[in-house]
Amino acid sequence: MQTKNYPIATISIIVLNGIIFAVGLMSGEQTQIIRNYGFIPDHIFYAGQNLSSEGQSLSVDSLTRLFTSMFIHANFIHIAFNLFAYLGVYAERAIGITRYVLVYVTSGILAALFHGAIASYILHNGNVVLIGASGAISGIFGIAAVAGNRSAYYWLFLQIIFAVIGSVNALPIAFTAHVGGFIAGVAMTKVLVSLERAKRKSSYSL
Repeated sequence: MQTKNYPIATISIIVLNGIIFAVGLMSGEQTQIIRNYGFIPDHIFYAGQNLSSEGQSLSVDSLTRLFTSMFIHANFIHIAFNLFAYLGVYAERAIGITRYVLVYVTSGILAALFHGAIASYILHNGNVVLIGASGAISGIFGIAAVAGNRSAYYWLFLQIIFAVIGSVNALPIAFTAHVGGFIAGVAMTKVLVSLERAKRKSSYSL
């Protein structure tokens, strides 16, 4: 087995998400985990104001929740839809493990912020907790798009449509996070690719 072709990061992320979900489910603490570690947009975008959400714990720093929220899922259907392994394998092999993990985590954080800004300032429902890996996974779609998988852009188009529909019908899916994550993934991948090309060009010129 050639390690460089084995999707270590993708498998590790899937296993980590699965373990966290299993622990919450078997311990009966899933609801409390969501309350304690899910991201609540208003806690950042209206920080300093006297905000309170019934049942939400304010003991965990809001910035930390941007990270922890992407590893929490509500139920089996939620985690099954989010852990789409095939595209992760493709993206990981396209840019390498380190860049893949960097794009994944950063896209998840920026996706939550993008969603949160819209939720707090436009839709005024920023008190609703956000959880799930969908923002980070959308960043993986962004990697795939830059790597040549043009069908990923069709996926983005659908997310934009669903985001508009969801804002009108109050669908319980953060489609705006999907859009934000995809944009972040595309932008970061292009930057990383440009830096790599510049590095190689500099090495050749020496």
